[in-house]
Amino acid sequence: MSKFYGIGVGVGDPEMITVKAVNALKDLDIVIVPDAGREFESTAYSIAKDYLKENCNIVNMEFSMNPDIKKRKEERERNGKIVEEYLNEGKNVGFLTIGDPMTFSTYVYLLENISNSHEVVTVAGISSFADMSARFNLPLVMGNETLKVVPLHKKCDIKKEIESSDNIVFMKVALKFDELREAIRETGNMNNILMVSESGKEKQKIYFDLDEVDSENVPYFSTMILKKGGVEKWKRFIS
Repeated sequence: MSKFYGIGVGVGDPEMITVKAVNALKDLDIVIVPDAGREFESTAYSIAKDYLKENCNIVNMEFSMNPDIKKRKEERERNGKIVEEYLNEGKNVGFLTIGDPMTFSTYVYLLENISNSHEVVTVAGISSFADMSARFNLPLVMGNETLKVVPLHKKCDIKKEIESSDNIVFMKVALKFDELREAIRETGNMNNILMVSESGKEKQKIYFDLDEVDSENVPYFSTMILKKGGVEKWKRFIS
């Protein structure tokens, strides 16, 4: 029976892909690479390409950011039908995603539109904040501390999010960076953050001082960890 795979390949460092993901990639006949108008596909594919079969078919599939919810829904349904056509032909289909397939990934929108008549295998990947925490030796949580993962969006009350947790991971920070920086300043947390752009890649940048960040040029792949307990004592482990 053919299978539909959702495969997380990590965030950019080729060595951070799991053995399970490598084995799954070798089984694929069709590889779905998402295109949302950004460089999603190049990162995921560049990590996975050396593990794919020579005759594997690469399918670039559009997942637009159209503000019209109805049109986005229709597009996802069409994409689901395309995948099912391949599955009905007996082909193993895999969707490549950076980070983890179940954490803010386009994969779940495709999974919603696949019938349960097909076997689904989801392979966990290393998310940006897990990679960041380990890469820079910065604990996400300790003892009884709480952790919240917050994607910035239009209705996000950043100050309220900061006030309600000990540790906060802010994702998609480029979307509301000026507002985020001001909220961090107003809550007295300017010395309690680590922000990383393009983690694990050659163009990786690390920030502890948000006043050094050009808000007009924050890369899309930027993640911030705010620790109310402070980050100063952990800086000595960052090379």
